[in-house]
Amino acid sequence: MATSLRDYVNLGKISNALASTVFVLAPLPLGSVDLAWVCIWTVLLAVSLATASVDRSCKADLWFITPIFAAIATIVLIIWIQVSPNAVSNLQDPAWSNARELAGINVPGRISPTQSVPWLSFGYYLLFTLGLSRAYLLAIDGWRANKLLKLVAYAGVCYALYGIFSQLLLPDTLLWRQKEFYLQYATGTFVNRNTAATFWGSCGLILLIMLVRSILHRSDDPGPTRIRFFDRPATLASGCGICLVAVGMTGSRAGILITIFSMVCAVVLYLAPLNRSERSFMSSVRNSVAVGVIALALVGSMAMGRISEIGLVDSQRYEVYKTVLDMIRGHALLGFGVGNFEVAFPPFRPESLGSQGIWDRAHSTPLELVLDLGLPTAIGIVAVAIFYFASLVIGALRRKRDRHIPVMGAGVFALGSLHSFVDFSLQIPGFGLLFACVLGCGLAQSISTSARSLAHLSGD
Repeated sequence: MATSLRDYVNLGKISNALASTVFVLAPLPLGSVDLAWVCIWTVLLAVSLATASVDRSCKADLWFITPIFAAIATIVLIIWIQVSPNAVSNLQDPAWSNARELAGINVPGRISPTQSVPWLSFGYYLLFTLGLSRAYLLAIDGWRANKLLKLVAYAGVCYALYGIFSQLLLPDTLLWRQKEFYLQYATGTFVNRNTAATFWGSCGLILLIMLVRSILHRSDDPGPTRIRFFDRPATLASGCGICLVAVGMTGSRAGILITIFSMVCAVVLYLAPLNRSERSFMSSVRNSVAVGVIALALVGSMAMGRISEIGLVDSQRYEVYKTVLDMIRGHALLGFGVGNFEVAFPPFRPESLGSQGIWDRAHSTPLELVLDLGLPTAIGIVAVAIFYFASLVIGALRRKRDRHIPVMGAGVFALGSLHSFVDFSLQIPGFGLLFACVLGCGLAQSISTSARSLAHLSGD
């Protein structure tokens, strides 16, 4: 009898290990913002997805997989229209007509002011989709989901330790190069401190929910009496504390405030089904808020100082938001072209911003999404996001076993999404892949084990 390749190599284990490696290492090379790293991670995740096991998947999984692929297909269509010559004449960018008139270059008009940037920027959308899909398939098994989430969370602790010690000992270095920005604040392996804050905050939130579950003796999922080192409350609390200290050292106003808020909400969501009366539920809310206020007082001194000095939103960022809204009014249907903010913004730049500073992003992902893709597509993507968040919350409230996983998904989703309104952390692959990983795990575990078993029994 012929021997198959699977007899020699366990492709499933290799596929899972490949995906886990990407999720763990993505934050390391300066947040993977370079296109080369986006390409590397995309290829590795594509290989991992192609070799992934789908034995335990069912039709119910299509409810979560289909929307993200529908969104990515829509983005492909919009980009094709944006870069196609003479696609929509009345929406063509004036840069092309200027090139024809002033430089005498015979080039066709396009909606996008650049021809290649939208397709290059599409790489990150594809990477995010692959990351979410691969994490979803891996997390169909609850124990694999737990293992992956624990892995990325403790990897975050290692990144936090590096960020803390590098800021204390070598504050002017960033990995292998000279640190140019945020010299007074910890950024870890990221260039931007706000991205570092959301990354460490997300890892801390995962460990916090694991800690709460451990303290409650896993009342919703009784486990073995012997607790491993990385599952012990002291270890989980230490890891969460390290992440919070690192978040505090970033001095990020929104990062610290939204991290504490998301942690409190995640704990309340986890405790809600355990409280049988309204009185006990309100008591849990009060206790969670009180702990959150104490944590904010302990780690948020830098951020509170900056808030008292310049407020929650600085005036320059507010001016950019107003300018972006003005830009959208003329391009609400199909946008300026994916990834073209840096090119499209200078002609609209207000005098109040002065001549200093380079604005290569809108510092608000939803606004930049509308600017890139147009209002209809952006609304569709937001609708998918709302559907995912609602599914996570419902799964957290309804599930009994492994309920903490959709709770983590909802908490990290809230943290990353809320922060994206005032910054661009979700646009950085190093954090975006962690976000996609936790979201995929949470969605996969939002389907109850009994429902998945019934689907298999019925042949779905």
